[in-house]
Order: sequence, then structure tokens, then C-alpha cells
Amino acid sequence: MTALQRSRLLRALAGLAIVTVAIAHDLGWRAIPTLAAVDRQLYDGRQALIRPTLDPRIVIVDIDERSLAEEGRWPWPRERVAQLVDAVFEKGRPAVLGFDTLFAEPQREGDGDRRLAESLRNRPTVLGYYLTSDRGGRRTGVLPAQAFEREAASALGLELIHTDGYGSNLPELAEAAAAQGFFNSFIGAGIDIDGTVRALPLLAAHGNAVNESFALAVLRQYLGSAALAAGPETLRVHGKRADVTIPVSFGYTAMVPFAGSGGPQGGRFRYLSASEVLAGNVDWSLMRDRIVLVGTSAPGLTDLRATPVSEVFPGVEVHASLLAGALDGRIKRRPADAGSAGAAASLLVGGGLAVLLPALGPIGTALACLLALLTIVGGNAIAYSNLDLILPMAAPVALVLALAVFNLLFGYLAEGRARRAVVRLFGEYLSPALVEQMARDPVHWRMKESRNAELSILFADIRGFTRMAESMDPAALRDYLNTVFTGLTNVIHRYGGTVDKYIGDAVMAFWGAPLDDPRHADHAVDAAIAMQEEARRLSVDFVMRGLPPLVIGIGVNTGLARVGDMGSAVRRTYTALGDAVNLASRMESLTKRYEVPIIVGEATTRAAREHRFDELRPANVDGRSEPVRVFVPSTVGGGRPDALDPPTVPTTAVEERQRQRFASGALHEGSGPRV
Repeated sequence: MTALQRSRLLRALAGLAIVTVAIAHDLGWRAIPTLAAVDRQLYDGRQALIRPTLDPRIVIVDIDERSLAEEGRWPWPRERVAQLVDAVFEKGRPAVLGFDTLFAEPQREGDGDRRLAESLRNRPTVLGYYLTSDRGGRRTGVLPAQAFEREAASALGLELIHTDGYGSNLPELAEAAAAQGFFNSFIGAGIDIDGTVRALPLLAAHGNAVNESFALAVLRQYLGSAALAAGPETLRVHGKRADVTIPVSFGYTAMVPFAGSGGPQGGRFRYLSASEVLAGNVDWSLMRDRIVLVGTSAPGLTDLRATPVSEVFPGVEVHASLLAGALDGRIKRRPADAGSAGAAASLLVGGGLAVLLPALGPIGTALACLLALLTIVGGNAIAYSNLDLILPMAAPVALVLALAVFNLLFGYLAEGRARRAVVRLFGEYLSPALVEQMARDPVHWRMKESRNAELSILFADIRGFTRMAESMDPAALRDYLNTVFTGLTNVIHRYGGTVDKYIGDAVMAFWGAPLDDPRHADHAVDAAIAMQEEARRLSVDFVMRGLPPLVIGIGVNTGLARVGDMGSAVRRTYTALGDAVNLASRMESLTKRYEVPIIVGEATTRAAREHRFDELRPANVDGRSEPVRVFVPSTVGGGRPDALDPPTVPTTAVEERQRQRFASGALHEGSGPRV
């Protein structure tokens, strides 16, 4: 075999290896998140191209900001909701009225619950509720009867999302309504993991029961107490008004056919302000024999969803869009085995290119790859437009592009591979300077196995965060957290620490890995004190801007931990775990009990050479049979650190009382005899 033949053989084998990677991704054996994200973006782009046309069959009664201003904050008195129901049915006479909201709590005063139940009874009304699988099986309210009998439910069970909890409506309201349906989309249950709503479950399992979604319950009422016939690829709804067939996608979901940006100005559905309906200032003929959904577009009621066409899409319009698509027969299907089509394209087109390209010159390579791209894109477009199938395309396209430039990029890929691996592994955890230092000798740092190491671990947590979350706008709360985490992370990096993760309103960091640090205990304590200084600086700025003051508690502990690149086949992270890590978290929790900003474990005081500490009374800690000794830093270079003093800012008397209220809530929240 000549050198040229060997070179071509090696290139072909390398190309086939790339083909194998693409096939493994499409079949789900080794998913590549980037390619999955590209497929999602391609689908979203197609949705964004659809222009909305007004659908008169569905009307949305909007609990908008105007309604909240005129009627008061939600929830409104049940008597007022009952008046809304009566007005809609007596004057509007819709085919069905659905509430994309929950009535879980009894009204404290009056007989509003009974009044609302009377308004719902003997009318085609549908109430919404939610199913859960992440709240420890908590259950409130009453579930409706299951949609299928036992044998059919058992047959469907393997296809459905399974839940163990729910939050439903008051029994008297649930009994009065004609139907109920769950309205949550189960984002993250293996479906739309990026948090964007593209599909809604039609059915979901709770125990041995199969429950129908809110949109499906409304559709059945609209069609006239319709019966369901579930199949592996379609769900047929047989009603007096019409028969509807809904294509079923992965997880027994239905893809939502979005159009327009949503909301009152979106152009897809007619929105009527709830306050105008209550006042009677609407054209009631718009509701006659229509589907009327009660929901909200008000940002403060937190029912705005991220969708392919908008990041703030009213949740009620998501259900309306699914209903419109079902009635029009315009719902696409995302099969559970859609990856097989992508794998077939990768095998046939990519495999042929992998063998052919090594023998072609530059022009031949360009023409062959262009033809392959046209074949893949054209076939995918035909499947989408003519067959209503949503098939993956990113992996086959990426495969063709990778094979086309393989020879040109081979040298570049080999040269920078080790350096990029280091940056990829540690770039999220260490400061850029440390990452660059490690990248100079990448072979030494390309570890895949975890190891035991003595670390100093730090946990920092925002005090009173629950109270902040209740009182602040979500966008303002996000900006508040981003500012805090940026400041604290900069301090950690300044002292050579590794940021392990952000946990809600807390941050975890450690010293001693991946770079060895003989002074890791001192550096961790230095960082803790500097973080309190940074928190005081940020607090001054926050209060000046009318935001809650910032108070944080910090726990530091030293000990043996397992550290390295860990995780699943889908996602991995560089992290540390072990008893020393757990105890550091307990140290942070103890700051609330002792009302001090920093608590340090005994092992850290022994390892730290540049600090002095004051011992507090021993603490009982869960998982420990004996009390543990705990300390607070007392000096830095011979003087008490300013960071240990409570944060103070120049304020008016009113602002000072506000600051003390937030600080007091943060310091005392969650205190107890054990942590």
C-alpha cells in the first residue's frame, strides 16, 4: 500500500468515525447538546416565519393589568369571578368556558366559593390544575375522573409522563365544573429541556390513572362531551360537533402551532379585558358558540412562557394555539424515533462522503458536499411540509460540513485539542489567569478520573432571600442575584479559588484543586472576609437604589474530599464531594443561629496559619453524634476586619428601619437547635 493510499484510508476511517458520532447523537447513545440546540433553533425559526391570522373561534378573557388596576389584585373575590362566569354565559353564550387558573384555597370570608360553584354548575366549564413529580408527592384539592379505564390506562402508561403529586381545585368547585384538565407543560421532563414550550402533554399518568390536559378537556367540551381513542401516533377525539385527530409526539405530547408574538397585540386571538367583560362593555356576539378561555397576560401573575416566537408568551394563548391547531388539523408530529431518520441520513449520505471525499480534489469535494446538503435540507423540508413530521437535521448537516473541511482542519484540530480541553473543563470554575496557566501544560491537567485531596470548602448564602423573592419583581431579582454572584465570584477568583456551583441564592467554592495550594485554608478565610467586604459594598449600592440590603452568611471547612470531573453521560461538571463539603454547608447554616457573618470549622483553624479565631459554643450538627467546635475569624494581620461589622449606609430614618427589617429577617430566618 502506497503512502497516498494509506493517507486516504486513514482519512476515510476518520470520516467514518465522524459518521459514527453523528449516528450516536441521532440515536441518543451519545447526545451532543449543541446539535440538539441547533435542531430546536431550526424548528423555532420555522415557527417564527408563520404569520398570524385572527381565529374567531377562540376568545381570551384577559386578566390584564387594566383589570387588576380596576378590580384589585388577583385572586379576586369568588363572588366577582362568579359574576364574570354569569355574564359570559348569560350574555355571551359560549360553547365552553375554560379557566387557565387555579382555585385551590377557600375564600376566608363570605360564601364566595358556594356562589362560584353555583355559577359553574350545569354549564360547559373547565377548570385547570397542575400535576407534579418534584414536590414529594404533595396533593391538594380533588382530581377529576381519569380519562381512560384501567386496561387502556395500563396500555398507555409506558408512553406518558408520570407524576406523583397534584394541586387541584376546591372539592365543591371541582364537582361543579363539567371537567378539569392539567395545564402545566412539564418542561424538563425529557422534553424541551431548554425551558422553551414547544409542546403540551395531551395525557399524563398519576398513579394508575390517566388524566387529560386542560386543552384536551376544553376541546372535548367544545366538540360535545367527546370520547377519546388513543393510539401510538394519534389521539382521536369523537364529538357531536366534529371528529378531531391530533398527531402525538414524544411523551404523548402535541406540538403547539404558534403564530405571532402572542398577547393582545399578537394578532392570533381576540383578547377581551376581564374588567370590560364585567362592566358589559364588549361585543357579546364575539363569544357566541365560541371557546372562551380566562387567563392572564399581566407580568405580575407569572403566567408568561418562553416559546419559539416570544420569550413572554401568555400561558393561556399556548393552550389556545394548541386548540386552534387541533381544530384545523395543522399539528406537526415529533416522533419518539425521529432520531432514526437522522441516523439513516447520516449513514447513507455521510458514509458515502467519508469514503468518496478522500479521492476527490477541492472542487469535487465542494460539489459533492453541496449536493449532499441539498439532499438533506430538501428531504427534511418535504417531511416537514408534506408529511407534518419534525425530523432532526443538525447532525447530518454538521456531518457533511465536518467531512468537507476535515483535511483543511486536521492540523488545527490536532494542534489545539489539548489546550481547548483544559479551557473547556476548567473555564467555568477558575479565573482566566489560572486557566491560562494550566493551558500552558495541558497534558498534565487533562485528568478524567477524580481524586482525593485536602480542600478548604466555602459556602455563601444570601440571608432573607425568600422574603426578597416575594417582594421583588422577577427581572429585578435576577439582576440583583447576577450582581451579587459577579462580585462574590470575582473575590473567589482573586484568592485563587474554584467556583463549584451556584445553588439558588448560594455559591460553593473550594481551594486546593485543581491547582495544589499549600495555603488553601488561609486563602479560603481571606476570601470569606473579602466577600463580606464586597457584600457590604454591594449593600450600600443596593439600598441607595431602593433595593433590599445584602446580608450573606459564609461557612468554611477543611478536610479530605473527592474532587474531579464527575457526572452523567449527558452532563459532567468539575466538583467536590464528601463529608468535609457537607460540614462546610452546615457551617454556613450555623451563621444564622449564631448571628455572625462567618463560621469556620475546627480543621480550618488548624490549617490556617495567618489568622486568629474566636471559639463559639459547640454546635449540634445533623449526622454527628457529638457537638462540633466552631469558630469565627477574629483578626487579620493583627486587626479586626471591618467586614465582620454589620453593613451600614447613610440612610434616612425610614430607609434605616427598612434595612434593619431585611437584616433581621435574614439573620433569624430558619434558626433552630440543630442544622
